[in-house]
Amino acid sequence: MRKIVNKPDLKMFVFYGLLLIPTSFLCYKGRNLSLFFVIMAMLLTSVIELPIYELRTKKPEYSEPEARCIGEFYGVQIVEEMQADRERTYRTRVTLNMGGFVIPLFFSFYLLLSYTTLLLEIAMSILLIAAFSYILSEVKAGVGIVIPSYVGILAIPLGLILAPESGNTAIAGLIFVLAIFGILLGMLITLATLPKEEVGSAFFNLGGVGSFHSIYLISLLALFIGTVA
Repeated sequence: MRKIVNKPDLKMFVFYGLLLIPTSFLCYKGRNLSLFFVIMAMLLTSVIELPIYELRTKKPEYSEPEARCIGEFYGVQIVEEMQADRERTYRTRVTLNMGGFVIPLFFSFYLLLSYTTLLLEIAMSILLIAAFSYILSEVKAGVGIVIPSYVGILAIPLGLILAPESGNTAIAGLIFVLAIFGILLGMLITLATLPKEEVGSAFFNLGGVGSFHSIYLISLLALFIGTVA
């Protein structure tokens, strides 16, 4: 069963961890260490979920082979969660992932203080990315909210257009802010408009299962752009 501290996806953890090794040298050379340490903290805390509230959602009508196949793909125990009780609905727990929601959100607010002259442009860009995230997101029965990994890429051209001419660090920070706020807002809109009577999951891990990759990949891309652009 999914818990407050999840078992990490070992392959993902190793892959991202290996990416951080050469990235650390780029960041040291480019003096973009603050974003690097935040991204490293995001990876290390991606196994931690903070519960916020519960709701009732419909259980999927998967056969056991279907549930096992989907569970293996997303790394969740759908079969066990479906069989946890005999009710036809889940007692769904909504949680915030520490590495995929809480840390990037607070760091984005901190970075936003550096762009006070661009608040209107930033707000419009965030709304655009949020709409893009909402349209492409999917509520996968038994899994939760699934957001494609490429969603945050829209923040790159927007960030490069809006970024002040003050160095690579400012560009990376702006891309990070636009992507994080946009993806998280799109995710919250998806949750708010969830058809509870039609689809459900035992957990909705915001920033975790189904959405961590989209958050983490754009964070890495922002860091790369900020160090080599």
